[in-house]
Amino acid sequence: MILIKKHIPLFICFLVGVLTLGSYYVPNVHSENYLEMMNKWENIVAGFAFLLGLMSLFTSHFHKISRRAPGWGYSLFVYAGFLLVVVPAVVSNGQPMAGPAMTSLGWIYRFVFTSLSGTMFAVLAFYIVSTAYRAFRIKSPQAFVLFAAAFIVILGRVPLGQMMWDGLLGWTGYQVTDVIEWLMSVPVVAGRRGIMIGIAIGGIVTALKIIFGIERQYMGKD
Repeated sequence: MILIKKHIPLFICFLVGVLTLGSYYVPNVHSENYLEMMNKWENIVAGFAFLLGLMSLFTSHFHKISRRAPGWGYSLFVYAGFLLVVVPAVVSNGQPMAGPAMTSLGWIYRFVFTSLSGTMFAVLAFYIVSTAYRAFRIKSPQAFVLFAAAFIVILGRVPLGQMMWDGLLGWTGYQVTDVIEWLMSVPVVAGRRGIMIGIAIGGIVTALKIIFGIERQYMGKD
């Protein structure tokens, strides 16, 4: 039992991980065919994972409705929203447009989904402002630099800010758009690249830990 539940999955993970990693560094026809096959299997597994997640979502909301748990009325919108999108998608064959005319799926996407997305991001703006207020508390020189850069970017995005810049700092010969462009193309890019390098190193370390059996959370608690 231990062999089936522990050693065989670790061996399969190690074998597939080493073959996949080595195929990126071996310029060979067999390596290309192997990567293409793995990409196909990845799509198949992702499809089944999406189906499993959908079933889990429906099951959890069904239990919530049956128990009349707090907020169970919102769970009804999960089923209603699913049918509201899936049924028109099936009827219109997944096409938002049928020639010059808009299908039912296209109508729902434009007038329902787009409106709901705009509403969600509008509400999200208040949380961003609240988070920015806590993040921009000037307690160190680094926090002051962050605050100054963010203030200039926000100031330059509105007409009133551009008028204030022209009135106070117009004598410098620099427009606020020039300062924003420099901030977005030099410091922001440098910070983004540092974050991406950190993410890449973390991904490599995590992948190696999984391949060599150090990280085993994917095998479950037992």
